[in-house]
Amino acid sequence: MEEIAGSFTPLLIVISLAFIVPLLLTRFERLRLPIVVGEILAGIIVGSSGFGWVTHEDQLLTLLAEFGFVFLMFLAGMEIDFANLNIELPGVARAGGTRTDLTSSQGRERRTFGPLSISLMGFILTLSLSAIVGFALLQVGLVSSPWMMALIMSTTSLGVVMPVLKEQELIRGRFGQTILIAALVADFATMILITVVIATISHGLTLDIHLISLLFVVFFLLYRLGIVSLNRFDSLRRTLEDLSHTTARIKIRGAFTIMLLFVVLAEVLGAEIILGAFIAGAMLSLLSTREDLEAMHQLEAVGFGFFNPIFLIMVGVNFNLGALLGSTDALILLPFLVLPAFQVKL
Repeated sequence: MEEIAGSFTPLLIVISLAFIVPLLLTRFERLRLPIVVGEILAGIIVGSSGFGWVTHEDQLLTLLAEFGFVFLMFLAGMEIDFANLNIELPGVARAGGTRTDLTSSQGRERRTFGPLSISLMGFILTLSLSAIVGFALLQVGLVSSPWMMALIMSTTSLGVVMPVLKEQELIRGRFGQTILIAALVADFATMILITVVIATISHGLTLDIHLISLLFVVFFLLYRLGIVSLNRFDSLRRTLEDLSHTTARIKIRGAFTIMLLFVVLAEVLGAEIILGAFIAGAMLSLLSTREDLEAMHQLEAVGFGFFNPIFLIMVGVNFNLGALLGSTDALILLPFLVLPAFQVKL
């Protein structure tokens, strides 16, 4: 019994930090430090680079952290407002929670440059500038693969951007959606491109790369099935609504089922599991109605209240500050990586 209880001690430390860090940052508002950054710093302090109270070898925390990252990407997909992206899909839910048909004459006003257009143009510009920097670093002998370096410098951590937007209550506005979509494009586009580059270098253009597209095929099929089912079978809608207010919490169970379905499918197809989680969240965003807002809030509470802080704190725990400071080559290379990566995103 003592051995079992002892295995929960690192989890207690992490959860305690998740509770204390926001309180401390609220106390010291002048620091203007996002909670996300505070949690990562807290992880560094209690991790192997600090006191060593929590290690990356803890299997329970490792599993919870990985699931936390997956769940965060799922929530990010749920936050996408498709009605604001100039994408014509029947049944797109507005921020107010009502489903509309964008093909009708009552569709929303078109914008020349919406969040998606701005994000795509920004990513192309960032990738182009990163490629220039990558080839410059190649000339001075700091890197051997300029295109890989360009992709690395072009990426953005959606796992950090999304909680900050949520914390600042910007995520539902046009500015917040633009930042969210930009981070999404940078994160997943570079992830897919890096996968393709590595696979091409190692094995060439094989069938495995093309199998990733099956994720989007399944997404479209399930989306259409969901639209048809919810619109034609009123009894199904009523049953879901009734069970969502009982201990069954059927909408929450259904959300986790859909998320894990796409996660497992992505895993089987050799894609990143967080891509599958994001696609699942995006589908729920498309299918959601005003009646689903309560379930959405409950999912957010689970994610931001438990899984997300564990993931962020474990990011700090896994950061090996000693290895960085102990390597002269790494310290020399660091400014050549950080400064260009920062400048190409300005």
